[in-house]
Formats: sequence, C-alpha cells, structure tokens
Amino acid sequence: MGAAWLATDLAASVNGPHTGVRHLCRLTNPAGPMSIDKTEARLMNKAVHYLGRYSTSEKRLREVLSRFATRKLVDTETTEVVSAMTRVVEKCQRLGYLDDVAFAVSQARSQRQQGKSTMAIRQRLRQHALDDVAITMALQTADTDHQDAELAAAIQFARRRRLGPFFRGVADERMRHRHMGSLARAGFSIEVCRAILDTNDINDLEELEHKAIQTRRPDE
Repeated sequence: MGAAWLATDLAASVNGPHTGVRHLCRLTNPAGPMSIDKTEARLMNKAVHYLGRYSTSEKRLREVLSRFATRKLVDTETTEVVSAMTRVVEKCQRLGYLDDVAFAVSQARSQRQQGKSTMAIRQRLRQHALDDVAITMALQTADTDHQDAELAAAIQFARRRRLGPFFRGVADERMRHRHMGSLARAGFSIEVCRAILDTNDINDLEELEHKAIQTRRPDE
C-alpha cells in the first residue's frame, strides 16, 4: 500500500467524510488546523509512513514511534507522548493496518521459503513480543498445505548453503560433520539432518523435497 493512500484513509477515520487531499494535508501539516492534538498527528504521520512501506508488528511499530519521539518530540511531556502513541497504535489496529496475527503468518511463510527451521522462526517471532500460542498458530497456518514443511525448509537451507549433495568439493567425513553442524545450528533435528546428509544424489534429495511440499490431504 502507498503511504499517501494510507495517510488519507487514516485521516478519514479521525475527521469523517473527506475529499482526499484536504484531509491528508490536515494530517501531515502540523502547522495547520487539525482535530487531533499535534503530538498525535506527528506520531500518526510517522506510523503512516512506516506502515506504507513495511508489514510489521505492534512491538516494532512502538519502537519506531519511540525512536521518532526521542528525536522529534523532545519538548513534549512523556505522558503525552505515551498516551498519543497508544491512540495511534490502537487506531492502526482498528483500521486493519496493524495485525500481529497476519504479520506472524506472513513472516512464517516467508521464513519457510528461505529455508528456516521451526526453531529459527519461533525465535524470530518472539523478538516481536508474540506469544507461543500465536506463533504456533502462525506456523500451523504456514505449513498447513505441506506434507513435511520442516524437511522442505531444511533442503532449501542445504541448497542455499551448498550442504550435503549440493556440496561441490570432496565430501569426506570431516566435511559431513561440518555440514551436520551447520544444519543443527540452524535449528533442524538430527533426523532431518541425517535425511539430507545420507542422501548422496541431488535428484534423490529433490524428490524428497517434492514429496515434502506436496499438498496434504484433508484427512491427514
């Protein structure tokens, strides 16, 4: 979504029916007349700009707004900043521009495609102050159509890092231990690591990958 379009929509939620440009100017021009206080208007402006560019969590948006307030609202009372920030965050949630559940699912899917393990995805989402129940639901949603999303992610990880059959050098026992360590540090179980490293042919591993990403049947 574009930042300007988002700003217009958010302005409408505060100011009622609008013609577009007029209300957008009211929101983005601190010197002009506005129906919300100056502190909230400036924080909303920052939130609009950020959400127009990034999908994010409530925690991350609060961090962005806090840093902005530290730089730009130094003469404003802390209590006023905190109160205004809460109103801005709640407004963004109410309008659907800030949704931790949708963010978690989006991140889980993206991380799976990059070859991330369940453990790595959980650690990443916890950084956004998401609880384990929300994270588990996000992973279940992201993995719902795969027979074995963890194995598929591990194979993608091995491909990107040139591990196992993707390795182009001499595959001796020492190299196997190094590859095992790389997969283990990435959060994959010993069973998944062995499934990859015990497969010597790329075609065989890609066949495993194909089976892992097949759509799961409804009764499974």
